[in-house]
Amino acid sequence: MSDHSTVIDALNKLIATNYDAERGYKESAEDVTDSRLKSWFKEYAQQRYDFGHEIKAEISQLGGEIEKGTTLAADVHRMWIDIKAAIAGNNNEAVIEEVIRGENEAIERYDEVLASTTLPATTRTVVARQKSQIEAALGKVRELQSAFVA
Repeated sequence: MSDHSTVIDALNKLIATNYDAERGYKESAEDVTDSRLKSWFKEYAQQRYDFGHEIKAEISQLGGEIEKGTTLAADVHRMWIDIKAAIAGNNNEAVIEEVIRGENEAIERYDEVLASTTLPATTRTVVARQKSQIEAALGKVRELQSAFVA
């Protein structure tokens, strides 16, 4: 079996990215007042939890060790969401803006992994599909943003 350490490291970063997003969505669901936003944010939190587990399965298949935890940048981002929500009086639009920022960062991380890592075909399929679903979620959140700006 070849050395998959670079792939495993990249996949562990995606796990952290997904768990960061999961926590961010959960906190965002608590910060918004609109029930539709709460529902969508909870749905996306579950999606990111599921993504993390899919990537864990890929790491296991490669014989790698799964790292746990979140990234420092995401911890700071979640703190910023909380601060911004508190200042804005849990303003839905302010929370949506931060969710969009977080999703853009997640897409960048996925792009980096897809561009700079030689992934096995099955792993590449999983990562590309997840990135596509994150892009779809970002599109939905941008639609929601338009509704709350009006």
